[in-house]
Amino acid sequence: MNDNLSASIFIMRLQKLIAENKLIFKPRNRQKTMQFLFDEGLSVSDVLGFVKELRPENFYSGPTADDNGSAGDVMVFLQNYKDTKLYIKLKIWTDKNGDAGVVMSFHKEGQYD
Repeated sequence: MNDNLSASIFIMRLQKLIAENKLIFKPRNRQKTMQFLFDEGLSVSDVLGFVKELRPENFYSGPTADDNGSAGDVMVFLQNYKDTKLYIKLKIWTDKNGDAGVVMSFHKEGQYD
């Protein structure tokens, strides 16, 4: 599957999770993400707002398997923010209740996990 199509499908699934309030915010490197949010005066609601605005042209990489071996597809997006780009890493998987998703990283590009 090409990158644009993969990103489009991922974003459609993501939009449904956001609409159903099923996308959780649980960064792997909590300290780095929370420090970035604090420095920028952003909230978790702001993060979800940025995620909601993602488009296929924001695609950076993926889908890849999760480093910890758990099920799901991980994708990374870059989004313009002030004079920099945001690095947004997301994961979607399917369990007995349908799709579920998590925000794994949200910070300035270049500060990778």
